[in-house]
Amino acid sequence: MTPIRFRIVPRFLLSGAILASMACATGPTGRPPAPPSSAAVQTELGARDVVQAGEEYARNNSLVLAEAGEAVEIRPNFWRIRFGLADQPGRILEVEFDELARRVINARELDIIPENMGDAAVGGSGASVPAAGTPRGPIP
Repeated sequence: MTPIRFRIVPRFLLSGAILASMACATGPTGRPPAPPSSAAVQTELGARDVVQAGEEYARNNSLVLAEAGEAVEIRPNFWRIRFGLADQPGRILEVEFDELARRVINARELDIIPENMGDAAVGGSGASVPAAGTPRGPIP
């Protein structure tokens, strides 16, 4: 006959293993974790693939990019990607990409035109701003 302590040890190990596996199978709320939204994941993956395709287009055309691309989905499966050009400050490369056909539709270099600050940059007269305490006129 085996001593009592040898019969008790397997029972504790078995019950402990069952409890541990149940605790790992569910989250702290008791529910299994929900997968991320597939639409958001697909959009993120699509944007990343499109930016990589734009970078490859630039490399194939001997263009040196200064910054990471910014991709915007114009309509389903049609993207516009913009990159800064390293060797031409003040210019960007704009690439239009068809995701289904996996090809560049259009590419062009654009000048970046800074906004015209007008008199505000020089310290204009401020005539268009009413003084404190005076009511504004009617809005046209």
